Amino acid sequence: MRVLVKFFASYREAAGISEEVFEAPWNATVKEVIEAVVRRYPRLGPMEGALYVLSQNIVDPSTKIKDGDTLAIFPLVGGG
Repeated sequence: MRVLVKFFASYREAAGISEEVFEAPWNATVKEVIEAVVRRYPRLGPMEGALYVLSQNIVDPSTKIKDGDTLAIFPLVGGG
């Protein structure tokens, strides 16, 4: 399956790109795609606390992906 991964903010800076297509096995989860992303771009480090948006819906890492999905990854931003 092909998944378009879009990087935002500090994740885009760490990866050096704004988006990339990843191949994922059938029945893969968001977590498995994120693991592949971090293997390819180790500077991203662990992405705990990231916000995952799969085809315009906020999801958790256990969500299954479908072929052609778009996964956007946003770092959480603190402030006050």
